Amino acid sequence: MERIYTIIFCVGVIYTVFTFLIGGLFGIVHIGLDLHMDAHLDGGSSSGGFAAFPLKPITIVSFITVFGGVGIIGTRYKLNWMTVVIIAVILGFIISTVLYRFIVVPLYRAQNTSAVSQDKLIGMTAVVISPILENGFGSIAYIVNGSKYNAPAQHVAKKAVKQGEEVLIYEIKNSVFYVEPLNNNQDLSNN
Repeated sequence: MERIYTIIFCVGVIYTVFTFLIGGLFGIVHIGLDLHMDAHLDGGSSSGGFAAFPLKPITIVSFITVFGGVGIIGTRYKLNWMTVVIIAVILGFIISTVLYRFIVVPLYRAQNTSAVSQDKLIGMTAVVISPILENGFGSIAYIVNGSKYNAPAQHVAKKAVKQGEEVLIYEIKNSVFYVEPLNNNQDLSNN
């Protein structure tokens, strides 16, 4: 029985380490993967509350890891196998519920409160962080609610824009920000 608990524990640990490393790799390399997952955590209810059954990857993995770890410890102390299973299930459920309630839910709520609709970004200023090429793209950085965001950008007239220039966001289509340098806007207003 200890072998089964060890396998379950190792699966939980390996999954955790793997997702951490892959998440870090994608964060460092900045692979242009744009994955939109619209999860409705309200369980389909119109009340806006969170689902009572927290079946999320983090809760499943934490349950598996705790279940395996408690099972290993219980078998090493030569406890009855039924007692070990019951204690492992209860502790796994408690830990995964605590993680869901105090980590997943607050992070989800914080993400939703800091998100800004794209319509509100139109007219904001940004800084070019990688040059926008003529007939091509670059990237800009803008700040919303104290958080810095990066986005792909193109000049509204498909002209080149140098790195470090301040730009005005005119339009957003298909997640591409169409911008105009601020010095061009000032020149146009003087004419």
